[in-house]
Amino acid sequence: MKRKELLARFLSCLTSGRYAEAERTLDVLRKRLAKKGDWGMGYLIALEGMLNARRANDEVAFILTLEEDLGELKALKREFGSRVKSLHGDYDKGFFSALRELASVALELRRQEAM
Repeated sequence: MKRKELLARFLSCLTSGRYAEAERTLDVLRKRLAKKGDWGMGYLIALEGMLNARRANDEVAFILTLEEDLGELKALKREFGSRVKSLHGDYDKGFFSALRELASVALELRRQEAM
């Protein structure tokens, strides 16, 4: 399964409250990203943070779901993409790459729903 498909599954599980399944999806990503060093660690931390915040019902933390508005998803994708380009550290690039890719997947899934 491709990373994009795994992110779609993760996002779907996160949105619907299936946290154990979201964790299993993260386990697959952990194995794949283990060789990516700091970039992979940043990528995973971003996703783990969202899962933990959702589990804790944290109202302050940033949590991306499939309930977001299309315009908001586009803006988030642009914002996270610009951060990836402006950062120097691999960890930070990985962190914002995960958020950008997750926003991109959410945008794609929301567009499919609209059809």
